Amino acid sequence: MTAPTASGRASARIVPVGDEGTGWAGRVMTGLRWVEHLVLAQLLLVLGTLAGGVLLGLFPALDAAGRLLARLTTGDASTSVWRDFWTAWRAQWRRANTLGAPAWALGALLLLDAGVAAAVTGPAGAVLLAGLTVVGAWTALVVAFLVPVLRRYDDGLVPTWRFLLLAPALSPGTSLAVLVTLAAVVLTVWFVPPVGVLVGASAALLASGWLVDARLDRIDARA
Repeated sequence: MTAPTASGRASARIVPVGDEGTGWAGRVMTGLRWVEHLVLAQLLLVLGTLAGGVLLGLFPALDAAGRLLARLTTGDASTSVWRDFWTAWRAQWRRANTLGAPAWALGALLLLDAGVAAAVTGPAGAVLLAGLTVVGAWTALVVAFLVPVLRRYDDGLVPTWRFLLLAPALSPGTSLAVLVTLAAVVLTVWFVPPVGVLVGASAALLASGWLVDARLDRIDARA
């Protein structure tokens, strides 16, 4: 990947939000700020996806929400979440959809394969299901890498996807951590649905983005 854009990138080091003071009260205010941003990011993620008719809204919304949450981890939390989200959504709409288009193709292929696997029984069905699980996990990792890559670099479609397809294999530790994190979020949402409604997607975006940013920081430092 090439150098970051002029807008910079979010550091993977989590820094407390710094304007609430110190001590017990400061920690409470910081925690409330995080919860507020997670809830707002989740709401805006849904609204941004719907604003683009889902197909043209999902990746701009993921990018805009990811930018807000990345700022939260560096102590530079947005003071106007609504404005900053929609500004990023509009500014990155074309690029986010261009780089996200292959992910939609992968998703369609997964759905097709899932239909085939459901119709096949016996050992062949088990093999298809195992393969589908691996491809599904790989696709989830690719999307998890895609969101931070969108805000950090300005490469074109082909070099970006060349990197994204190889990233899970080149970063096994990060990939495992992301999968465990996503699984934990899914389980939490399954057993406590209100959590999923309020912060499920934004929590997954925050955690996976932080893990991937940490890995990309190390790659950039070596480069």
